[in-house]
Amino acid sequence: MSLVEAFGRLFPISSPNFSLELTDESVDSAGEAWGGCSVTADGRLEATIRLVVWDVQGEERMIRDVKEQQVTIVSAKYLEDPRVPAYLEGLAAAIDLAFTRLDEAIADKGFGGLSDRVETAYPHEFFPSDVLALRRPQTAEDFTDALLTNRKRLGWLLP
Repeated sequence: MSLVEAFGRLFPISSPNFSLELTDESVDSAGEAWGGCSVTADGRLEATIRLVVWDVQGEERMIRDVKEQQVTIVSAKYLEDPRVPAYLEGLAAAIDLAFTRLDEAIADKGFGGLSDRVETAYPHEFFPSDVLALRRPQTAEDFTDALLTNRKRLGWLLP
């Protein structure tokens, strides 16, 4: 399985109030292809990611905010790193855990300022580029911990 396929299998990452989705490749009005997930000519793993914040009222779910952005998932210098599959799994687990904790806090205290953490974010903020520079993380669990314990990575998501 290719890295592009492995990355695509991790999406969507969703909860009642939030979802992070990998968009399909699209063709714009000028006939240019964009979106999806691919390795670029300069060796980066890129994807078009959509962030959706939902307003949940009982059984009804309405879109509160949507942002879509082309994001570098893995820079060229790390694309051949054998830890990349573990990083991708750890990243998905970290985002899923953060969404779950935010959902629990919203259920307990209401939307309030809790949703602002995600509502004001852009998709690129969910893909910290520096974590593969660390030598210690080797497993998906190691990457999940490294991502969530640092506010400059994904720790900012946690309530």
